[in-house]
Amino acid sequence: MALPYFLMASLAIFAICAALLLRHQRAITAKIGFICWISLSVYFIIDYLVIQATTTPYNFLEQPMSDLGVTTCGTDTYVLSSLEICSPYHLLMNWTFTFTGIVIFVGAIFLHQFWQDNRKTRIATIFLIIFGFSYTMAGIFPADVNFLWHTLPSIPGMIVQIPALILIALSIRKEMPKLSVWTFICALITTTALILMSLYSFIDLFGLLQRILYGSVYLWMIITAITLWRKKA
Repeated sequence: MALPYFLMASLAIFAICAALLLRHQRAITAKIGFICWISLSVYFIIDYLVIQATTTPYNFLEQPMSDLGVTTCGTDTYVLSSLEICSPYHLLMNWTFTFTGIVIFVGAIFLHQFWQDNRKTRIATIFLIIFGFSYTMAGIFPADVNFLWHTLPSIPGMIVQIPALILIALSIRKEMPKLSVWTFICALITTTALILMSLYSFIDLFGLLQRILYGSVYLWMIITAITLWRKKA
């Protein structure tokens, strides 16, 4: 493993260990959790910059996000891809994947304190940790370096956010009804995107649907973090 990817893996391990150790320090972890989830707003700015830097045509409507992290230039760079890919900022994209996953699972652990501590919310938090961890793995293992380790963790990461959002929405519907409705809406959007992605043979918009699938969860986390921060203040 090249040094940058070794550092990504080390940072992810350190982050999950530190988050678990500090999770009971509520005053500190709440602020860190808010900042983590709000920082997700930077993701698509970087996504745009990396796309602009590609030296071969990149169609964000059709091509998966993973193509931006491919480390080599050419065609057939990884299994299931026959398109020509050349992303000079691939390292920036892979660091972004890694950091995105870290801020998701750290935020999920630290902001769990704002939900009722019951079975529903604990399961939801575990699902969000898996969601974030799968994203981190996609950065540590680019598709052309290790397609298996890039892809396998991504599969649960495309599904677990749905039950996570539904469980949170159900658990807060009395105490925070507006946030509950917002959570249900985002769950519906990401579910719809996942269903349409499964029909990619008929709908040639895989890249756009993938961005909606993840982006709707990012937007939920950003708005939720801001709402909880204001409520705490």
